[in-house]
Amino acid sequence: MRALRRASLRLALLLALVMVAGAFSAASPAPAAHAAIAQPAESRCVETCVNVPSTPQAAAQKLMEYYNSGALVIEWAERDIIPAEIQPIANGTISQTPQCNIDLRTLQTLVIMIRNYGSVQVSDLNRHCANDGVATCASNPTSRHCTPPGATTAMDLTYIGSLRTRGNDGATGILLSFLDSFMPAGSRAGQAANSDGCGSYGMPALSNISRFADYCTHIHVDFGSTTAGLRGLTTRWTTS
Repeated sequence: MRALRRASLRLALLLALVMVAGAFSAASPAPAAHAAIAQPAESRCVETCVNVPSTPQAAAQKLMEYYNSGALVIEWAERDIIPAEIQPIANGTISQTPQCNIDLRTLQTLVIMIRNYGSVQVSDLNRHCANDGVATCASNPTSRHCTPPGATTAMDLTYIGSLRTRGNDGATGILLSFLDSFMPAGSRAGQAANSDGCGSYGMPALSNISRFADYCTHIHVDFGSTTAGLRGLTTRWTTS
């Protein structure tokens, strides 16, 4: 009888611990931008390059789905990216504010990255319509965040999944190798080495992406002057 009573006490204690742990977890969810990658990421774009939305509106609609689910995270200073840029493209009303438009390839690349890493945190897209008040098109009119007019091609990224991307770290190397597998030749990445406290670091060899100096608070990616589309996108028919 005593043994049975001890076993019952142990079971009650275990259940209590499980309930406390569950309550703590529910009360303290992890930020979406720092969520662990749900599935193993591809090192080259294969499955994540299948059935990528082929129009700006379709790609923006997918990004709105990701934003609403927490997979696309926008840094607070550039929070107008959603209402001023992505939402109008998704709604088909971007012609009313053409200066806020974003290049199709940029939208597609964001979709592909979110598919691959589970979540992406963005700190800059089109500065004409969303900026932090410091890095603006007035302060740097030739930035790819500002050109070409009506379809800017740059993105600044600060997280992929749970990994911080500063431009001078291992996560950046992982990301750039992946992007190099489908971005067109002539694309660019902004990185700074041996300056601004960024230190010295090595990065993987890239075939399609060249590098230029930038601050090590993020990784900047753009399409340079090339107008070529993303490489290796494939279509796979599905049956319902």
